[in-house]
Amino acid sequence: MALNQDWFVRYEELHRGPEHASEVMRQTEGWLGTQVPCDVHMPLIEAGIIPEPLEGLNSFACEWTQLKSWWFKTSFQLDPEFMVYDTVELSLESLDAEADVFLNGRHIGHHRSAFYPFTRNVREALAEGDNSLWVRVTSGVEHFSDMDTAFLKNNLIDCEAYGRGDPRRTFVRKPQYGFGWDWGPKVPTCGIMGEVTLTGYRELAIRGVRAFTKKADVRAELRVEVELESFLPLATTEATIAVEVLDGVRVVLSLEEEVCVHSGVHFLDLEGVVEGAKLWWPNGMGDPHLYEIRVAAKTARGRVEFPAFRHGIRSVRLLQDRVGEDERLFAIEINGVRAFCKGANWIPADSIHARVSDGKYATLIGEAREAQFNMLRVWGGGLYERDAFYRECDENGIMVWQDFMFACGLFPDHLAWFRKEAEAEMDYQTRRLRNHPSLVLWCGDNEDHWAIVQWTAEGRKPPFFGGATLYNELAPRAVRRNCPDIPYWNGSPYGGAQPNDHRMGDVHHWHEGMMSPDMEKRIAPEAYDRLDAKFVSEYGYVGPCRRSSIEAYHGGSPLDRDGDLWKYHNNFFEKDTVAAGVSKHYIDAEGLSIDEYLHYAGVCQGLMYGYSLESFRYKERCSGGLFWMYNDCWGEVGWSIIDYYATRKIAYYYVKRAFDPIKLIIRREGGVARVIGINETPVPVRLEAEAGYVSFDGQQRETRPVAIELPAHSRGEVLTLPLGERDYLQGTLAVIPRGASPQGHGSTAPGNGASPQERGIAPATLRTEVFRKLRISAAELKISSFEVRGDEASFTVSSDTYAHAVHFRLDDRTRLSDEYFDLLPGESRQVTVYGVDASFSSEGLRPTSICRPEQA
Repeated sequence: MALNQDWFVRYEELHRGPEHASEVMRQTEGWLGTQVPCDVHMPLIEAGIIPEPLEGLNSFACEWTQLKSWWFKTSFQLDPEFMVYDTVELSLESLDAEADVFLNGRHIGHHRSAFYPFTRNVREALAEGDNSLWVRVTSGVEHFSDMDTAFLKNNLIDCEAYGRGDPRRTFVRKPQYGFGWDWGPKVPTCGIMGEVTLTGYRELAIRGVRAFTKKADVRAELRVEVELESFLPLATTEATIAVEVLDGVRVVLSLEEEVCVHSGVHFLDLEGVVEGAKLWWPNGMGDPHLYEIRVAAKTARGRVEFPAFRHGIRSVRLLQDRVGEDERLFAIEINGVRAFCKGANWIPADSIHARVSDGKYATLIGEAREAQFNMLRVWGGGLYERDAFYRECDENGIMVWQDFMFACGLFPDHLAWFRKEAEAEMDYQTRRLRNHPSLVLWCGDNEDHWAIVQWTAEGRKPPFFGGATLYNELAPRAVRRNCPDIPYWNGSPYGGAQPNDHRMGDVHHWHEGMMSPDMEKRIAPEAYDRLDAKFVSEYGYVGPCRRSSIEAYHGGSPLDRDGDLWKYHNNFFEKDTVAAGVSKHYIDAEGLSIDEYLHYAGVCQGLMYGYSLESFRYKERCSGGLFWMYNDCWGEVGWSIIDYYATRKIAYYYVKRAFDPIKLIIRREGGVARVIGINETPVPVRLEAEAGYVSFDGQQRETRPVAIELPAHSRGEVLTLPLGERDYLQGTLAVIPRGASPQGHGSTAPGNGASPQERGIAPATLRTEVFRKLRISAAELKISSFEVRGDEASFTVSSDTYAHAVHFRLDDRTRLSDEYFDLLPGESRQVTVYGVDASFSSEGLRPTSICRPEQA
């Protein structure tokens, strides 16, 4: 029975504690109607009591919500039939964060975590007919004093700019990002953040099901572990347990066993073989095929069903093979194939995360798939996302690196109550998420191991490693207990003699990148060619949103880059980097208009992301490139490539091309240009191409034909080209595919739309100098083969000379298959525009490219 509707909420002062419940509930005024999930900001916004916190400077006007206690109430009717159950459990999925729960005026429990449910058997407290449910909840930090947090002094990665941060945050088990970060405002969450249900059980319950692949093959071996609970304390129960695995409507595996169920908890293991199994593959490597699993128990008194779930048959392993005397790989292996993890870090999609809809999850994960991601890292300062997020990742072939929710600080695991809360959270989440094929790695924390090393080096060594018990003991035990087939990693970054060692494990590339005191290291993409890490799990570059999004979060205020509003919504690690990058690569940034700034800054972010991600894929010992970050929780000039409004930033297209499943990458190395060929698909590919020097004006073409073989699931050197004595200010080395033929059948299209073989493979070009120094004339772009079919328009764009960052003067929310790409002389590219109507015409495209400043 769902209890999500018809709630009311009001606030009281913090000192009005649970002992005042009856008095508060007698109040007749000041109640706001709502439904759950509910963050307290939501009904306040709807009633006009507070402005939208994410627009303008409004978040400051909402800070008072953290200083109140919030009281929720609802009532519900129970029919006589509901009273026959042996056990009736009340479950509140997420209470953020300190909460007291009352049923029919009786205090039934206290809860202090947003990361696992409040669940109680309330059978004796229920009444036939009218029932009332009350919840008091606070943000949680009010319970902790300066003395409690004294051990954190100088040992908390906090974001103090613009009043963000709170040293008490690590004591409260709730999303840490709500207290503010460099990329997000201080909008602390509080409320009933999940579903509220009553569930009746008679005699027997199926408490848990774990399905996993023992052998991923055409004859796949599957094991299903079923956890039962009998409510008969003195007697056994005769039951038949049935497991069905379905592919669509077809049953591909049926298992059944008669069992004598013991009192209390009882475990049962069933195994079988799925013939002709279709494996779950990450996006680009194959089809993320899903089966449906149904589990039921039948007794003489009736039938109990576990909620059916979709599941993928796949194996996963963390490869750490030696690749040198003191080096090891750090790679995810899926179904026996080493994957290159392509993607970014995921943060909550709204500062008020309770209002993120299933539709927004679908949009964001769909856009990640379209950008040819195969991984998202759920960062440890946010939250364990709702089921809808993981379902979308399952269906779209997006692997999930899942942090436990501990980030950037010391955590008080010297306190017994805190360890107990963390252990309950870990146990619940590992059980909840274990059946998702997308989940391929559990990780203990974000930057907490690394921080200890950093603080010690800076002479402010903490009194103890607050959190070590969590990451090094409790978390690995929870993973081993509930999902031992999923690898565990202690932290991020972690590995080697110290965290952030390039020789093994994963690294966060910040101090030599965007956060370097040396501006040149921040804005030079070639710096990433020198990075030799085995897996880059964080790094980033800042860029602005499109104009429509900036206008949205300005809330009607004028756009002023020197104003407080602009600065507040500007990442404070930016440190003038955006302007310096624009000036280095394109045009002097001083005096640019808003539109010019957005344009050039967006292209610079795209350049940095596109080039760096290619650099990681170029290095054969590197097995992952995850940039910071994919999405946003509010509107800002920041790290993301898709903004809070789900609008693509310019950099989105650069990342998408960098992640092509079939790709050629060229770099200068050892006096030659070395070409790496990548084929992530399950089908071998043969490329016919021309390789050599091409002048930008198209008049000089010193090339030769080459044939390139790309085996399935491969990455390696395919070609070397001599640099020669050529003018690289007027031309470049390139490998230009003339066609691709799959050497087999059954290819799965990576990403949406046509396969790479069908849509063509982009040329690889050698970058030799910043764009503003190249001798390039303005390009004349031509549109041909324009056609509208349904809600899509397709066309071909071409140029006789080199054209840089080809784009179209469309509404900035328009989605295209590609944009901001380069064309070599004589090259053409097919582009699709999505979401058009029958009136859309080629005149609306107005193609253009970036030329040198003196020709702009």
